[in-house]
Amino acid sequence: MELYTVITADIIDSRRQESLVAEKKQGLAGLIVPGMVTPFTFSRGDEIQAVCAGYLRTPSLLRQLRYHFLPLKLRIGIGLGAITSGLEAESSWQMNGPAFHHARQALDLAKEEQHTMTKLVSGDHQFDQAVNAFFALYDTILSRWTQEQWEGVMAYEAAGTYREAAARLGIALQNVEKRCRAAHWRVIQQAEDALRLMPAKLLTIT
Repeated sequence: MELYTVITADIIDSRRQESLVAEKKQGLAGLIVPGMVTPFTFSRGDEIQAVCAGYLRTPSLLRQLRYHFLPLKLRIGIGLGAITSGLEAESSWQMNGPAFHHARQALDLAKEEQHTMTKLVSGDHQFDQAVNAFFALYDTILSRWTQEQWEGVMAYEAAGTYREAAARLGIALQNVEKRCRAAHWRVIQQAEDALRLMPAKLLTIT
């Protein structure tokens, strides 16, 4: 069975911020990482979805998605599993299978728990427990980032050096370093690397 990752996100309080949501739709298709089967697209007004081949190979994609939508907040449901129909379609919304059912279940669970921002469902309860505990800690750190910290981290990640990031942001090199340190960037980076390397072979996915 071929494994896929479905990411389905819901914009919180989207109806109160319709103009901002419309603005954020621009450029969303440019959010691409290796292994994506379909880009992020909108449906149902305030939901965004994309499909990646295999296990979640690029966890930073979740952080990039949140950054794109700032200051809007997202709840994200992640489903692992098979895709049984529609793989030839251009849009994920025309596909179906356990991966999509798991993503929907994950998003519904996140909504029920209210304070949960990211949830994963794979069909393997023990694996889900471990990953969701990870996401709870991960999201706690991200939720405390200021706009300046987000900008500093993302610029540094893209540029590769504090000097180049400072040039892009038009601020002092020391300020970029301070923002990244205050955001606990190294911890986030290590956590994303650990999540990426979690062996999918441990899963018993239905």
